[in-house]
Amino acid sequence: MQKPIPASAKGVPVTLTATGPDGKVINIGAVTSDMSGLFSCMWTPSVEGKYTFIATFAGSDSYGSSSAETAIGVTAAASTTETTTTSAPLDLYIIVATIVIIIAIAIVGMMILRKRS
Repeated sequence: MQKPIPASAKGVPVTLTATGPDGKVINIGAVTSDMSGLFSCMWTPSVEGKYTFIATFAGSDSYGSSSAETAIGVTAAASTTETTTTSAPLDLYIIVATIVIIIAIAIVGMMILRKRS
């Protein structure tokens, strides 16, 4: 019975829970999937370790209930230090080279003027 998807169709509610490394079950909350079944949320665990996540759909008039499970390891976030590169040494060399060239031109100019006089 393939029928077109109604324009008013919406995603379904999905309940998310996690089991922490200590075995404690944590209710993350409920989210709503999109039409493709994708759902997501932001969550910050309280401790590092392996967490098992369970997503549960209670069912509806159109679909039966279902659940899925996955596990991931959570570690502390890596510290990010902003590295700035500077071209100050290169700029300094260019400035010094320019000054040296100007001085050399001035010296040559003065020598030419002395020979003429």
